[in-house]
Amino acid sequence: MIWRAPRLKAAALFALVLAASLVPVALGWPAWKIAAGLVLCALAALIAVEDLAAMTIPDWGVAAMALVALAVRLGEGASMRDAAWALGLGVATAAALFLITWAYGRLRGADVLGFGDVKLVGASAVLVGPWGVAMQLMLASLAAILFVAMRAWRKGRRLRAATPLPFGTFLAPAAVIVWAWFPQP
Repeated sequence: MIWRAPRLKAAALFALVLAASLVPVALGWPAWKIAAGLVLCALAALIAVEDLAAMTIPDWGVAAMALVALAVRLGEGASMRDAAWALGLGVATAAALFLITWAYGRLRGADVLGFGDVKLVGASAVLVGPWGVAMQLMLASLAAILFVAMRAWRKGRRLRAATPLPFGTFLAPAAVIVWAWFPQP
């Protein structure tokens, strides 16, 4: 992965827009949570831009997102046991999604999600919990459908079911939005 100026500029702009979307809910947050939110915005933007440009999700970005998620949980008062449980739920969520993706691929003979997407959802589950992942997937799917439809319309092409899609471009920011706007009880 080579980060050249255009990708860095795109990621910076993406992070700025994502951070701006958090301002209304972040006004009452403590400084450490605002800092964590900004780091999550930057990570989500870097993941999104890399997936859009190269159809890959960097492992370092996924690992960093999981670490920040653990730090957020601990900052919110979770015990080490609770943080370990959240990490375990993230791994279990990724494993379940991998099995569903693998089974569907075997039945239909088509890839659904790449392994990077699966790992990203696992890291997101540490941040938003397994139940927040459902909302994350819904938001990401709606944004992806809109993206594909607009791109097809702009290029004068018909929509196809087999269009390759950089789903991480939508999954990463959706995780940050769900974390900020729909906090776990």
